[in-house]
Amino acid sequence: MRKAAAKEPLQKGYENTMEVHEWMVRSTYQTEWITQRGILLWLAMYAGGLGGGLYLVSLYFDSFIGMLVSLLIVAGLKGGFHFAYLGKPLRFWRIMLRPKTSWLTRGFIFVVLFVGFATLQLVLSHWLPGTVWEILLKVFAGLMAIGVVVYTGFVLNSVKAVSLWNSPLLPLLFAMCGLLGGFGLSTVIAMYGGNVDLHAAETGSRWLLVINALLIAIYLWRAVQRDETGRKSVMDQMRGQAAPAFWIGVIVLGIVAPLAVALFSSVAGEVIPTVLIAGVICELIGGLSVRYCLLKVGIYKPLFPRPSYLKP
Repeated sequence: MRKAAAKEPLQKGYENTMEVHEWMVRSTYQTEWITQRGILLWLAMYAGGLGGGLYLVSLYFDSFIGMLVSLLIVAGLKGGFHFAYLGKPLRFWRIMLRPKTSWLTRGFIFVVLFVGFATLQLVLSHWLPGTVWEILLKVFAGLMAIGVVVYTGFVLNSVKAVSLWNSPLLPLLFAMCGLLGGFGLSTVIAMYGGNVDLHAAETGSRWLLVINALLIAIYLWRAVQRDETGRKSVMDQMRGQAAPAFWIGVIVLGIVAPLAVALFSSVAGEVIPTVLIAGVICELIGGLSVRYCLLKVGIYKPLFPRPSYLKP
């Protein structure tokens, strides 16, 4: 009786401790990067992928306007959202102190170097086109643009506790989404004399739409197979709180609607500006929704098995 009485307060103390720290034994949603101020980080991630993707596509077409717009997106939108997200913006330089271990540091360096190289390149492209320095700056800015496009995928991928993000496909998916947005904006630039081959831009968009749809399907299938937490993230994306953003934003607006616009243009044999612009807007919403869903249903795996006395 004495031993039983001694065990009872210990058991109650243990239960109370586990009630306070339920995140240790339950799957827990991450909220820092997608709620309240975290929405700014979501927008910054998307702006970086879109701007970097547009720069790479504009390099292919040698479109000065496209490269200029991409620079404004990265420097203005991505940079602005990031600074607004930071609690103490004047200390942002500390981000650069860990390039060997932090993808956030590497990403910041990619952004700064891209803005610098792209600015100098555009100056030379305007005043001294065709020079060796202009070509070198295009190469350097292009390499930094690749880094800007993919680094957020590596940032999320480095969070091993979130099963949905722990996939080597994530940086590739972000890169393809960025290029798709770049091709989409290029079609709009082409309609307004931006030195872009409209037919080639439309063709690139169609292929990337198909590639993105396949990548998303493979990515989610692998997440379901990985573990219970990954499966919970995918199910929540399809049936839970993120379902409207997934089915409407990603599937309908991001894939089905642009494909329908591409098919309509192909059958009609002509480009209708309002229809094409509507398709591009749908593509952009789709890319934004992909990142939203991935951040919204990011779930931390529990540290320990759930005790039997806790409800599931």
